[in-house]
Amino acid sequence: MPELRPYQKEDVLFLEKLDAVGIFNEMRTGKTPTALMTLVRKKCSKNIIVAPASTLYQWKEEYERWTNQPCIILAGTPKKVDKAISEWTHGAVISYDLFKDTSSRVGKVHQILKAKPDAIVLDEAHKIKNPKTDVSKSVFLCTKIPVRLALTGTPAPNKPHEIYSILHFLKPETYKSYWGFIDNYFYKYNSYGNGRTFLEVGSFKRGKELELQKILAEFCTSRKRKDVMQWLPEKDYIDVKLDVTKEQSKYLNELAKYFETEHIITQGILDRLMRYRQICLDPEILELKGKSPKFEYITQYIKDNPNEPILIFSKFNSFLYKLEKFYNKNCRIINGTTTSKERNQIKGDFQKGKFDILLLQIDATKEGLTLDRAETIIFADKYPPVSDLQQAEDRFVATTEARKNKPHTVISLMMKDTYDEVIEHMIKERKSETDIINNFKEFIKRSEIDV
Repeated sequence: MPELRPYQKEDVLFLEKLDAVGIFNEMRTGKTPTALMTLVRKKCSKNIIVAPASTLYQWKEEYERWTNQPCIILAGTPKKVDKAISEWTHGAVISYDLFKDTSSRVGKVHQILKAKPDAIVLDEAHKIKNPKTDVSKSVFLCTKIPVRLALTGTPAPNKPHEIYSILHFLKPETYKSYWGFIDNYFYKYNSYGNGRTFLEVGSFKRGKELELQKILAEFCTSRKRKDVMQWLPEKDYIDVKLDVTKEQSKYLNELAKYFETEHIITQGILDRLMRYRQICLDPEILELKGKSPKFEYITQYIKDNPNEPILIFSKFNSFLYKLEKFYNKNCRIINGTTTSKERNQIKGDFQKGKFDILLLQIDATKEGLTLDRAETIIFADKYPPVSDLQQAEDRFVATTEARKNKPHTVISLMMKDTYDEVIEHMIKERKSETDIINNFKEFIKRSEIDV
């Protein structure tokens, strides 16, 4: 089992004594391991994690890594999800969208409650900052679950009173009423507009800010990156392993056995490797039928993280063009056809915040670009030289004092149990293109035995 950092161990020893806790540590300080080891220490077995859809695979992997127990992803058809909940015994992770009730659809929160989980973990808990939303109301139904954890680096994203919903989720008997909370801690005033009068929440009443801080300290942690950054790497690396679709599995097996698949005939080891990588990336770029889990992950991640500056790298222009068409006005692309003038203009516009999604062909953008406004890099696919990948990563490393504390997240997408994972492993070992090609021969031999 992996080892917690010293400050995480200290937090777990504090949190394990409590049944309702807030982990309000800043981003990249390891909230997930702290939460999971707290559940282990409390001997919670049947646990539900509610999280943004783009993080489901990451949560599953981290859950199994830290608890040494299985974790299922609740996703897919209603029938499939219902069956999974009925058979659920250990960890389970579900998206906010599927979890919540709406005016037109009953969410899965009710079935989850009937299954009587030991604990619920609310990831990115600031999503319930408005107590009137569907997701907040659905979360509030879970206050009877014995153990409740709220994870977020920004418990009050914009205004201090936005923390109420999290407090109601964790301590419903203490924080029963929104306006009761406001009356106790904040000034109120009338605001006028469009012929109407609105009641607005003002600043803390005298002495109430310190009072609330002391109360939060009784059941919440609040680690700051500046205090623990000496323990953290410069970049936060996340490997996301996605399940292949039935269509992808069919094409990959055919490619391994027959050297060809629908519409595709390969000639030689390099050609087979190229097609294999493209099928793992997105069958549509080869005019094959079937969805791309990588495309779906990227679009869901962007939906879950609006306004986050993101760099998306790929070796294949066809995939980048598909993303460019999908996002239209909020993204740009730089590849081998981009002129120096266009490249400089696009770079400047991104740095100024005129758009948030920048699509980059690795070979054409591995150097000569400063894009340190970006907080996240997503590698849709990888291939050596390793030095090219390293230089691509360096595009978003902070170059000024003002940006040194921003997030530096590198997400690598790969299809589970495919050559994607082999390439990733060998790249981490800094193997050359020759090593990867030679290994592909062995991979094909094993595949031919399996099919």
